[in-house]
Amino acid sequence: MFKILIPVDFTESATNACRYALHLGATLPQAEILLLHCFSDYLLQPELDDPLNDGGLGSLSPGSEIITDRVLHRNQLDEQEKLESLYQEMQAEARALGQHIHLKHAFLSGLPEDVIPDEINRFKPDLLLMGTKGEDNVARSLFGTITTKMVEDAKVPLLTVPEQYKEHSLSRVLYATDFDKTDAEALTALMHLLQPFNSEILCAHIGTEDSERDDSHKMEQLQARLYAALPDHNLQFAILPSEDDVADALQELVAREQIGLVAVNNHQRSLFSSIFKPSLSKKLVLEAQVPLLVFHSSEKV
Repeated sequence: MFKILIPVDFTESATNACRYALHLGATLPQAEILLLHCFSDYLLQPELDDPLNDGGLGSLSPGSEIITDRVLHRNQLDEQEKLESLYQEMQAEARALGQHIHLKHAFLSGLPEDVIPDEINRFKPDLLLMGTKGEDNVARSLFGTITTKMVEDAKVPLLTVPEQYKEHSLSRVLYATDFDKTDAEALTALMHLLQPFNSEILCAHIGTEDSERDDSHKMEQLQARLYAALPDHNLQFAILPSEDDVADALQELVAREQIGLVAVNNHQRSLFSSIFKPSLSKKLVLEAQVPLLVFHSSEKV
């Protein structure tokens, strides 16, 4: 049973991520998908400004507490109804794709950055899948809060799906390497994850003309390690000298090779940090318009 955990916040990006997960599950023998909503109301936060509201009630006054409890209860019911509505909508789509997709939903109170890791430990998903926003919200969705924290903290592969990405093909996948010593481990995990999809995987390095000879030597070493560990693999390898930054070169490669997914290893610090600078990530995640898969190796580098 392949398990997918999807945090949802009832935005279009979350719904799009759910549909992407359903199409992934449709190609698997058995899939279990959990829609997780983390309920955290701002009314629970302490007052930071004027301790008296417009009605002259302090944050701890009995009248204020009664009003807050009523509003909080109404907000909680509204969120529960939204989750149930999303669940029913996705359940209907799941049934249309087959009886082997098992859909569940969970409504938990707490901050997402606290609840999601706890649910990962409990549910033990094979994949954490999160939708990302449009261009106006990319800084908040990728760098400001939850997705960035999950990139750092999640112990399972994390797949981010851009809101505008409506395709579901995994026939062509790009693994971006910076010749980290954990590449073989990450590529093995990638091939295992993509085995049901019969994907072609291109392992590519973006370098410079000055580093081309050294890059060729490192790529040969990586190929040798992979052939030793996985003699029957069907990986393709490429070195692309470029004077552009990493994101520009990668998105050109994505477009040229019709890539449907870009994968990186979170221990590739130089490549990873360059991709996740805000200006570069907009080019890679938004303009290329493809999902990004982040692995979390157990090896320290």
